[in-house]
Amino acid sequence: MFIAYISYLITNFEPMATLKSISADKQEQERFGLDKISLANKNLHLSIEVRDSHLLACLLDKDTNEYLAWSSYNRKDAKGIKRPLANILKEDLLNVKYSGSSIMLVPNSAMLIPGAFFSKDSLRDYLKQQNLIKPNESPRSDFIKNNDCYSVYSVDSSDYSLLREKYPQSVIRHHSSIFVEYLLALHKDSAKNEVHVYVFDGYMDVVALQAGKLILYNRYYIQTPNDFTYFLLWVYEELKLKPEDSSCFFYGEMSEKSEMFELALKYLKNARITEKTKRFTFSSQLDSLPAQSYYSLFMQYLCI
Repeated sequence: MFIAYISYLITNFEPMATLKSISADKQEQERFGLDKISLANKNLHLSIEVRDSHLLACLLDKDTNEYLAWSSYNRKDAKGIKRPLANILKEDLLNVKYSGSSIMLVPNSAMLIPGAFFSKDSLRDYLKQQNLIKPNESPRSDFIKNNDCYSVYSVDSSDYSLLREKYPQSVIRHHSSIFVEYLLALHKDSAKNEVHVYVFDGYMDVVALQAGKLILYNRYYIQTPNDFTYFLLWVYEELKLKPEDSSCFFYGEMSEKSEMFELALKYLKNARITEKTKRFTFSSQLDSLPAQSYYSLFMQYLCI
């Protein structure tokens, strides 16, 4: 039962003119929002999302519940060489005065383990059994209270140490636990079946809910739109979900003009791009950001 459960669950803009750039190549970062002087004396929360190719950050004014600034930093330079994380962490937006911070890690697959079977001493063993940890990585876990389970994953040991040293009071969690926690809280009273798909570059995280209960979390690695379509339809078939009764919501690197979305609509008439969350407001400088692309960054604050 334990192994079966794991296997089932496994699978209009204004530049920040006064914020200096540490990067030599101007194309290595993109930023929008209020300048540094305007951010002073505000009760801010800094949210950071570490992806394989980018590091994202945003600032929330906790007194007004409004997002004021957003930035994206490439983790590789123009020649494709990986930039040291320590250099990126010198950027001004990542060094403003804040009252709270959180960090979400996206790389590496995660597995969910029921609380009743979880042992912190066995983290490395869980991951080794599924080939989910490399020699330069360390095991970590997050408790998902809405499902009484743990998300177990590995992190780059060096990057994790840098983040923990720079943000010692920060809550650090994996995307799996943030995504699952958020969706379970949002749909706890729902009577519907739903599939939620967060698309990244090279993989997608899928959460399936049945009447507000988690029935699947898994990460699927994709290289082509056909890969994407295959795994998406497999989820519906494996879970015996009827496309006409089970809506599919997309987040991340997805747009209505993308080939992946067109393919999804071909088979799933209830497929849609997720709208910007209404739990927060956004400054006028952030109005034109494609909300679905950074949804997990903006919902992070709700799940820490």
